[in-house]
Amino acid sequence: MQNKALIVIGMHRSGTSALSGLLDELGIFMGKTLFAAQKGVNEKGFFENAELVALNDLMLDELASSWDDPIADIGDYSIGKESFFIEKAHSLLKEDYDNQAFWGMKDPRTTLLLPFWKKVLEENEKVLPHYILMLRSPFEVFGSLKKRDDFSLEKSLMLWMNYTLSGYYHSMHAPRLIVHYDKLLSSPESVAKNIAALIDKPFDIAASPLSFVDKKMRNQRTEPTLETPLAVMAQSLYEQLSKDKVDEAEVDKIRNDYLSYQSSLSIVLKEHLLAVKKEEVFYRKLFVDAYNSFWWKCSWPIKKVEELIRGKK
Repeated sequence: MQNKALIVIGMHRSGTSALSGLLDELGIFMGKTLFAAQKGVNEKGFFENAELVALNDLMLDELASSWDDPIADIGDYSIGKESFFIEKAHSLLKEDYDNQAFWGMKDPRTTLLLPFWKKVLEENEKVLPHYILMLRSPFEVFGSLKKRDDFSLEKSLMLWMNYTLSGYYHSMHAPRLIVHYDKLLSSPESVAKNIAALIDKPFDIAASPLSFVDKKMRNQRTEPTLETPLAVMAQSLYEQLSKDKVDEAEVDKIRNDYLSYQSSLSIVLKEHLLAVKKEEVFYRKLFVDAYNSFWWKCSWPIKKVEELIRGKK
């Protein structure tokens, strides 16, 4: 019998942590090594597997991209060293989730890397993947990113489009549920029932009432400002995916319009961003290699002794 996996996808700050907290409350195993809660950001926890995040970051580095790359490739790209990453991914799944009948995996970066993870999950005969796409107003996501990272509206909307389109299209032919952020906060019990139907697992909510998700989690109420073509595209996509029956032809049109918009950006700007990212990856690798080197490990205790001696003086 196959284990059932729930892969949480969607843009950062869209409610993926709240949804994952609900999954955890419902008894879905979310991983062994989870990041701790962070005050002012996610005070109830991220429910992100640290090993998964590290692997996703390595793959984004290989693509000369990052979680906040506004010109990220959202098509069917190929990753260098793919066999190396596939081996790492299979090892992670076996180590963390192998004996779990129902388990979940959450890191928004997975959304940008969904072609890779779909391949890995489909290769694993023990796993039947299901996807939950979190959907939140792009303008509320902007408000949250502005507060946390000081991102502009334009960058935030491009990121939202990248994640939402990648998540929607790359999970299209698999068992999937789209969860609206407003619905999650107002009626977590209803969302839990939809999840139960998706994976065919009844939850006894009456015996154990849900308490993780509450309306106080909402801290952004940013109204749409439809002053640019990008803003109109983002709002249109949000409205389409919020419908009970999505107009696929209209979503295709929005996607094509957005890809044209993305490709129309200055070639010089793209070259500059790519060069900056490559330098960032290069110097981070130098730092990590130095930190893990034999000489650093030898010198670190000596430095501590030196600091102690100086402190006594």
